[in-house]
Amino acid sequence: MKYKLFATDLDGTLLNEHREIDKENIQAIHEYRERGGRVVICSGRSPLSTRWIANTIGLKGEPIIAYNGAVILDETGEVSEQAVFQHDHLLNFWELCEGEGIYAHFYEGDTLLVPTETKWNRNWIENNIPALEKTGGRIEDLERFRGQCQVKLVDDFYQYVKSNQPVITKIAVFNDDDKLANFSKLIEEQVGEMEISSSFNFLNLEISPSGVSKASSLLKLSEKLDIPISQMAAIGDNYNDSLMLSAAGLGIAMGNAPEAVKELADHVTGRNDEAGVAQAIRRYLFE
Repeated sequence: MKYKLFATDLDGTLLNEHREIDKENIQAIHEYRERGGRVVICSGRSPLSTRWIANTIGLKGEPIIAYNGAVILDETGEVSEQAVFQHDHLLNFWELCEGEGIYAHFYEGDTLLVPTETKWNRNWIENNIPALEKTGGRIEDLERFRGQCQVKLVDDFYQYVKSNQPVITKIAVFNDDDKLANFSKLIEEQVGEMEISSSFNFLNLEISPSGVSKASSLLKLSEKLDIPISQMAAIGDNYNDSLMLSAAGLGIAMGNAPEAVKELADHVTGRNDEAGVAQAIRRYLFE
């Protein structure tokens, strides 16, 4: 096959609007693997969440890219590489959040650190480990995965960083008042180098350590698996997929992607509620 590896985003791509994965998508993925292709989940979700989804659809034995490239899991599901924030950058960032009245939460492994309970972190465990009932998720496995992640209330994040030296691999920022475009500029001016993107049309910001993206981790997998990036295909639906779609030998945007993301892709497939991933595999990857 011309494309030996297929990297797929999850939310808005492989997952439909009900946070389930259509049977057509699963069938097409396995047909592609039976022909010798490899499938890599490449998501902003946590390592535990990506493993849960991979296991449920039968993708055990494949590497995974989580937290927008900050974490790479090997074929056994163990962390093989991770990028973390410098603690002085975290402290500067938190001071900026407090000064601007912006909410942010932080990902420490599979634990979510939150400064206060809000709509943006409520039910996080259930959202992080979706039930996947129609996809084939088993209740006993669901409970086991959900039991491994937690939400931790941190009243004084500044002191928490000073005292605990946490390993933070991702930050998410939310706001209802259209402040995030300006806040993004303030981060660049006052905090230091961070990678800033969005997975919700800039209703949020997803922040990674400097130099980290889905594309950068795909390049690392390219070296590890001895598959040239030109022989990799990637599919996604939003701004945090942009670099990945541009870097891959074949970039495919979902039909529900913003126009700016579609313009970066080589092809546009159906929407995530139309089994667009399956359409893309059969139309562009099978020869």
